[in-house]
Amino acid sequence: MQRARFFTDSEAEIAPDAGAEEGAPATLWARLPWIGLATGVLIVAAAAWLAAHPNPAAWDQARLLEARLEAGHAPAPPMGFSAQLLVVALRPFAADADTLHWLVRSASLALWVAAAMWLASAVLSRPASRAALLAVLFTSQYPFLWLSTELVVGALLCAAIAAWLQRAPAWLTGGLLALLALAKPDLVLVAGVLLAFFAWERRDEARVLAASAVAWAAVLLLPGVATGGLAYLTGYDGESHSFASFSQHLAALLAPLQLAPAPHPWREPQPYVQHLFADAGSVWQAATTPGLPYLDFVALSLAKGVRKAAWTFQWAWLAVPLLWWLRRRAQLGSGTTERVLWLSFIGLVPFVLFAYPHVRYLARYYPIFWLLLLVSLERVVARGAAERDRGVLLAAGVALLAAFAVNVQRASLGMALAPRLELYWFPD
Repeated sequence: MQRARFFTDSEAEIAPDAGAEEGAPATLWARLPWIGLATGVLIVAAAAWLAAHPNPAAWDQARLLEARLEAGHAPAPPMGFSAQLLVVALRPFAADADTLHWLVRSASLALWVAAAMWLASAVLSRPASRAALLAVLFTSQYPFLWLSTELVVGALLCAAIAAWLQRAPAWLTGGLLALLALAKPDLVLVAGVLLAFFAWERRDEARVLAASAVAWAAVLLLPGVATGGLAYLTGYDGESHSFASFSQHLAALLAPLQLAPAPHPWREPQPYVQHLFADAGSVWQAATTPGLPYLDFVALSLAKGVRKAAWTFQWAWLAVPLLWWLRRRAQLGSGTTERVLWLSFIGLVPFVLFAYPHVRYLARYYPIFWLLLLVSLERVVARGAAERDRGVLLAAGVALLAAFAVNVQRASLGMALAPRLELYWFPD
């Protein structure tokens, strides 16, 4: 099988001019990769906006910026290994902490947008669809997300899928999967499932791809394991990362339900945990506590996640059942591309079991959600909707336009308020 280029530039495909004879050479105007150029311009504009509206690094972002090649600060899986590598790489170019913060946020947004558009070039066939995705990405406010780790995660997820779809060399796809697995502990599940799917779909490449991913992970982790032992892989201030995250999110879910002033959920989660789970010291012990109060946590987490996802995707959700109906009427099944995109949502499971889906967590799925919608729209339009289904198709299009309009309104308001806010204007 012939290997395709893994960095495509399909938006620059040559199309004859409207007034030219068939077979005549296209003009320079038609040859220019306009979507690629627009992506670059918008990335630079967003980075400039961040420079003009600096925010102090706080919370997890401040901790991320502490990463350096020193004992106690070296990149480690529980702390966001892959994003920490980015910080280490950019540190030599920063004269002070503020410059480093800006560089990290700018690089993260560039990686997130570029990876999403690379995946779009592998998934979407129409330049108009890729232009629509680009507009949605920048009006979503995600490029200005305060926690750079989530943008790096989203970039790695999109890049790993794009690399495989475009038949990139195994060492590249394997390396991206390894970095994805190390980006956050819950992403071991996502990277593992994707690796299994990739291997199943292309059995002739399975061994090389798996070996590449394992080799990359081993090389990246070996220094830390050699100096810190196996605790380096799971430690988080002396306790399990999963249980620390679980404790804080349990407290955050329960604190608003208290009738009297309660301990701060993020700083003092222990009283909440002890009340429900006694002496539990791990998620497993909490999940198996008699009476199964853990199920209450899962129910609250799921409800919170539905609210967060509804806020994030708003009107675009309405297009999902409409496009499903149109695809069913047109007898359009799901191909490999759509299956792998859907499969990536396996990462929602750890959100619900260990935390709850923050708006920032959904950064990794925002481009993929819109890609699935745009792919369905492209396929339905290409097949041609029956006369009786055109109203449904119009309603789906209106829902997507309404979602974009809400994005524009929110982004405009956020940017207007940003100079007056002490920290961040991105909701979470």
